[in-house]
Amino acid sequence: MPGRLSLAAARQRISSGDIEPLYLVTGEDEAGMSALATALADSVEEDFRAFNVQRFYGSDGGVRLASVLDAASTLPLLSPRRVVLLLQAERVLAARKRPAAGAEAANDEDGTGNAGGGEGKSPAGDLALLKVYAKSPHPHAAVAVFASGLQKVFEGLASEAAVVVCEPSFDALRSLAQEHGVRFEPGAVDLLRARAGADAGRLRADAERVVLYAAGRQVITREHVAEVTGRAAAAGGGQLWKEIANRNTAAALREMGLEFDEGAVPYMMLGLLRSVVERTVASRDLPRALDLVLRTDLALKTSGGEPRVLLERLVVELCGMGRA
Repeated sequence: MPGRLSLAAARQRISSGDIEPLYLVTGEDEAGMSALATALADSVEEDFRAFNVQRFYGSDGGVRLASVLDAASTLPLLSPRRVVLLLQAERVLAARKRPAAGAEAANDEDGTGNAGGGEGKSPAGDLALLKVYAKSPHPHAAVAVFASGLQKVFEGLASEAAVVVCEPSFDALRSLAQEHGVRFEPGAVDLLRARAGADAGRLRADAERVVLYAAGRQVITREHVAEVTGRAAAAGGGQLWKEIANRNTAAALREMGLEFDEGAVPYMMLGLLRSVVERTVASRDLPRALDLVLRTDLALKTSGGEPRVLLERLVVELCGMGRA
């Protein structure tokens, strides 16, 4: 049902199959937003994700909300729904420049703030289009819009969409414990808080890595925390390689975050990802995978984006491909 949801509640509903047709996700917890995007993508059976999961990035030139909603209009193939994600949507929806008074008056001719009916071709037009879509979203699709700094705008649509505000919080340990059915021992809590300091985002990221590492255990101990948060990046990228090879998107992104936190060089990371491609990607997907590697390499060399974002995007794409 529409309304405001916590990150934990949204993920719990998705895991139980209760998926909304429209999610508006904002906040400063990038790890939480990434986890929610992964959960939505993973709600589609692995064999059918290539046909039914589509990602758009606001950082890509020319991406507009109209093209995202057009993708959502396509009926799913061998699946109950399509999942369409618009990431970094603040670059699409946030106003870049206020128009002059005369232009603003002209824009209001159609009542949406768009000049000459240019809905969907400007931030104001995209917001107007989003409001229209929220009133009648496609029932066969789950559209999720992820944007930093748009909490006020999104909460204005809470009566028609699921609004998720992802904020770093020291309650992350409690929500993770409830979500995964585990208990953090006091010593584990103390060590996590000591190492994270005042950085709530790091606290959550470290806790998620510990929960993943201790999978199957109901009690998280201080020793588990020390093993995960105190070690160097996993075996020179070996754990990252393994997670991508096994197509574990969330685990792979967490491992990549660990590598970056401990000083990994982007070009070395790209070499590791190319190795995964050459050794694990199915032949039908290999040409596209190699093309993505080459495009990422070019973007890294030409400052075509934040290295971490470029490599995380590549990891997500690779985890959606078939295995050899």
